[in-house]
Amino acid sequence: MSDPRKHHYIPAFYLRHWATNGFLCEMRSIRGRIVVHSNAPDGTGFHKDLYKIDGVAPELAQYFERSFMHMVDTEAAQAMRNFIAGNMDVPVKERNAWIRFLLSLLFRNPETVAELRDHVLTLCRESFQRLRNSYDELRPPDFPATLAEFDAQTNPGTAEIIASNFLQQIMNSEGIANRLVRMRWRRLNLWRSRHTLLTSDRPQCIPMRFQTASVAVVLPISPRIAFTACEDDRALQALALGDHTEMALQINRQVVSQARQYVWGLDDGALSFVRKHICTLPDRKFVSDEANALSLGQPRGEA
Repeated sequence: MSDPRKHHYIPAFYLRHWATNGFLCEMRSIRGRIVVHSNAPDGTGFHKDLYKIDGVAPELAQYFERSFMHMVDTEAAQAMRNFIAGNMDVPVKERNAWIRFLLSLLFRNPETVAELRDHVLTLCRESFQRLRNSYDELRPPDFPATLAEFDAQTNPGTAEIIASNFLQQIMNSEGIANRLVRMRWRRLNLWRSRHTLLTSDRPQCIPMRFQTASVAVVLPISPRIAFTACEDDRALQALALGDHTEMALQINRQVVSQARQYVWGLDDGALSFVRKHICTLPDRKFVSDEANALSLGQPRGEA
């Protein structure tokens, strides 16, 4: 079996819930125009070789997608089916898988992967360069005796491996995961809404402030249902009494405004809405200029 090269940052199991007869409506921003296309869940929301590890043996190059992301999506798919069916009391394994999926949605898109990878690769290059410039002075005791020996033993793909490991680590962030696991989880069924929910390449709303409540996490998981999580159970109870149409519009506005390229729905009925709102919010920046300068200071010997 060949390694997968279509790396889905919005997985097919998730998009499948917007499909009718195997297809969903894809509204894609291309050079400032919204192009509408009917597509299969597996035929959209992917980037070729997005998580590929360069500079390593071919059998390892697709490890991140083949092993880690496949595990994340496979285990989360069952949890999502349970949530849509109204069963929020899922086993611990599914609960942990869903938390990992929520975290992955923050970091797995092409823009964020590129941002984080470039940051880690720059740190590695700066660190290696400083070590080479002052090898005898900076050499740890367990390193080769000479720079020539060090270079001969250094894996050319070391920096890429470190970047891939870093991406995996932040998708398993223990601090955020522990906070999520303590939250109250509910299914928000907007069955009275005049509008169905849309989703996008930035589908997760964190936080989401409604008129009646402020919720930590809102994620559309079907055209009528959103997953919600909050530290205060009273906020989730208040949502059940809210105006379904207004809440659906507010979720759609957030989901579409933070999208970069793709919005998906049951049909193109929201096309004018998508044209008006897509990409009107700035993208999340995970490494600030200040943090980047501070982190680069250490390998350069400035800190």
